[in-house]
Amino acid sequence: MSCWACPVAAARNVGGSLIRKIQAPTRRGRFVRWRFWLPGFLLAAGGGALLYTFIILFAGWGWATTLVAPFCVGATVGYGCRARPFVLVLLSLGALAIVVLTLYSLSFLGVFCATAVVVVALTPVLIGTACGVLLRVVLKASNFQQRHYLPLFMLAIATGLLAAVERAVFHGYAVESIVTAVDIPAPVGRAWNAVMFYEEVHHRPPLLLRMGLPRPLYTRGSTAAVGDRKVCVYSKGRLVKQVTQRVPERRLAFDVIGQEKIENNSVRLTGGSFDFTCAAPDTTHVELTTSYEPKLGPRWIWRPAERLAVHTLHRHVLEGMRQKAMEQ
Repeated sequence: MSCWACPVAAARNVGGSLIRKIQAPTRRGRFVRWRFWLPGFLLAAGGGALLYTFIILFAGWGWATTLVAPFCVGATVGYGCRARPFVLVLLSLGALAIVVLTLYSLSFLGVFCATAVVVVALTPVLIGTACGVLLRVVLKASNFQQRHYLPLFMLAIATGLLAAVERAVFHGYAVESIVTAVDIPAPVGRAWNAVMFYEEVHHRPPLLLRMGLPRPLYTRGSTAAVGDRKVCVYSKGRLVKQVTQRVPERRLAFDVIGQEKIENNSVRLTGGSFDFTCAAPDTTHVELTTSYEPKLGPRWIWRPAERLAVHTLHRHVLEGMRQKAMEQ
């Protein structure tokens, strides 16, 4: 052996050891970055969007869409992604956000309903994530050869079957009415002359309405007699209202006979009314009513959000009437 062979061999050993130490964290970093969470995340987001779309088109909004579908999204993340619990929560929320944005882009949801869907789906998504992690841990030690895909496939099939059952037994929800009342400090005649629809109110609407409804542009038509129509045009869509009852200084009622591209998958507006009662010589009690056929279920989940939105709209309109009556 030559005199320089031993130093060269030692240098090679030292160099190889340094290279291995440098490469080890690099491989671990790649492990954390994408390989063991990105496929599951993409499956949850893409598969969840497809599952939601199918169920909405097939059976509408019911238990399967509102509760079971977000559970599936979370379970896919928990079962298909290997990461720390905090990262799994972030991945589940990210997958849910992608699903909701997809539904919004397909016009299945408006802004307000999209926000409500996120709030309602948070709990099922997180529960599904925990169940997915638990199932992965249980099946990891088993000899079940189809564990990589069959549990998630069966979960999607079960969701589709539930949607089929809902479609078979569902016959629509009953029409609901929401009433908001205020006292306007003006005689009944001035309050009657101040009647206006949401599209005719001049002051800035609340944030909830700005988020939840398209921007009103203008109205055309009249409400001077029974049978008259008022066309309310928005930045996206329009409403057509026809007067069905008109008793001066007492009642103005109307039906909604046209609804285009305004929360069509959430509610079908049927009508409304303004009712006036003389509470005092200079005070008028006004009740604003909105009637609609809901399309979102289960009702115990969606009804509070709908009532919040309608009462907010009513108060905005009644405030506009109060301002107009005071200016007369």
